[in-house]
Amino acid sequence: MSWSALPPEVARADLLGLVYLGTLRPDGRPRLGPAEAHVWEGELMIGVMPRSLRARDLARDPRCTLQSAVAGPDTGDPELKLYCRAAASAGGPPGAWWSGREDAVVYALEVDEAALVEWNLERGLMTVTSWSPARGVRAATRAYP
Repeated sequence: MSWSALPPEVARADLLGLVYLGTLRPDGRPRLGPAEAHVWEGELMIGVMPRSLRARDLARDPRCTLQSAVAGPDTGDPELKLYCRAAASAGGPPGAWWSGREDAVVYALEVDEAALVEWNLERGLMTVTSWSPARGVRAATRAYP
C-alpha cells in the first residue's frame, strides 16, 4: 500500500529521515544499515547506491523492513516499524541525497504491514498500534518491562 493510503494511526512521517533498512541477503540472513527515507508525492521513498549490496538484495528480493531511529534506551522515542516491498521508482524529494543523481537507484516502498510503538515513561506503559490490510488497525497497551 502506498504511504498516502496508510491509516493515520501508523503513518508517522515525522519518524522518517534517518532510518534503518533491513534487506535479505542471498542466503536469507538479514542485512541492516542506515538509510534515508522520505515521503514524496504520497510515496515512501528510499535511494541506494547502484552497486551496493543493498541494491543487489532489493533487485533479487524486494521484501524489506524499515525501522525508525531511536536516540537511546530510555528516551521514550516512538518506534515505527514498516514491513515493505521495494518497487523501482524515479525522482524523489529535493534535498534527498539521491535527488538529481543519475547513478542512484530509487525505490518506492509499498507497505504490507506497520507497527508503531509508543512509550509512556511516567506510567510505565507501552502502546503498540499495528495495521495490516487483513486485520485493519489494532492498538494494545501494556505495562513494561
